[in-house]
Amino acid sequence: MFACANTTPAFPPHSFTLRRTKAARGAVKLFPMAPAVSPSLVPARRAPRGSFFRLHALDWCYAREMLMPMSLGVIVLVLVMAGNFVYWAINSVVNQGMSILPVLKLFLLAAPGFAVQGIPAGTILGVCLVLNRAVRDNEILALRAGGASLPRIVAPFLMMALVTSVLDYGLVEHIAPVTNDRAQTALARLMSQNAAPLIDSDRYFRAGPYYFYVGTAKEGVLSNVMIYQRADSKFSAFAPVTYPIVILARTAHENPKKKGQWILEHCVTHSYSDEGRLQSQVTSPRLDINIEQELNNFFGEQKSPVSMTGDELTQKIKDLKNTAADQGQLNTLMVDYWRRFALPGACFVMALVAAPLALKYAKHGSFAGLVAAFLLAFLWQGFDGWFRALGIAGYITPIVAAWATNAMFLVVGAFLLVRQR
Repeated sequence: MFACANTTPAFPPHSFTLRRTKAARGAVKLFPMAPAVSPSLVPARRAPRGSFFRLHALDWCYAREMLMPMSLGVIVLVLVMAGNFVYWAINSVVNQGMSILPVLKLFLLAAPGFAVQGIPAGTILGVCLVLNRAVRDNEILALRAGGASLPRIVAPFLMMALVTSVLDYGLVEHIAPVTNDRAQTALARLMSQNAAPLIDSDRYFRAGPYYFYVGTAKEGVLSNVMIYQRADSKFSAFAPVTYPIVILARTAHENPKKKGQWILEHCVTHSYSDEGRLQSQVTSPRLDINIEQELNNFFGEQKSPVSMTGDELTQKIKDLKNTAADQGQLNTLMVDYWRRFALPGACFVMALVAAPLALKYAKHGSFAGLVAAFLLAFLWQGFDGWFRALGIAGYITPIVAAWATNAMFLVVGAFLLVRQR
């Protein structure tokens, strides 16, 4: 007489919390739960053996989600680090009449060098923002309920950081040296072609072996000019090397018939002995100096470490060791050599620190991940600069100076990850 009641539940109990997000649906496949039994009677099920190193849709989901904040972070950091250059470019184009195309070309050539330091910061920004969102959307809770361990949840973020480390090293070793070298050449060309417009009143500046002080600058004519000329100039054959030659000129202007050559009028040239006493004083109505040639020589004599590949930097270090060069210069090159490997590694170690911090402080709001990312980038830059200075001064070895910051962040990140579990 009575129909038998349907005792089958409307939905499986184990799918109650795991059907709302992509990460949750991935967790069901990645970490299948036990059949419908009271949670109080059955402990949480662990992930199957061997699933830790197996890639799943969940990993690709988080990796794709990191791409956008990482890219935006790199772009923002490049623009911030290039702030001084952007200001100079805008001032030169708007106020000095310089063409915008060479300036844009120079900026594009310099961008890979700025991106080398921007990629680690972009990586931790992606880690912090994505994990912050996952915690607030209860995706991490769903994964933990499905049996996922915290290291397995963080694994796709660390793998993405390793990928960016490899890309950053390729940029440091193969792309940035070429673009930095071309950027320096382009900058020298711009300065030599626009010597007059780049000079302002009451300013000191350097051009090759010349150190200028300009009293006033108006319409390309400089007044009350003082020039310090180093000993590697054309006067080095008979001038002492201890003190520079000082040239005082009433006026100076560029030769309209020869680009880069400057004409000094009503000049007085002073040279000094090794004791600093006035050795000679020569008065001349006119003196010509070739700033363009000196600028090109200055920028073309030697490459900076950022414009060298690893092989070129290694060869230069060997040459300096054989010639008993200044120890400070040698330490600088050796520290910069090891930093070529340490800087890409910063992507991984900073991501290792950022992941547990993002998981812990995500409940404080959506800006917690952003604040954590910029704080970590600031701390890494600060410690890296401090250890670099110690290495150049000789207090620690160059390899320790280059890797000390990464080692410290690696220990802190591992401790925070274990503590968060």
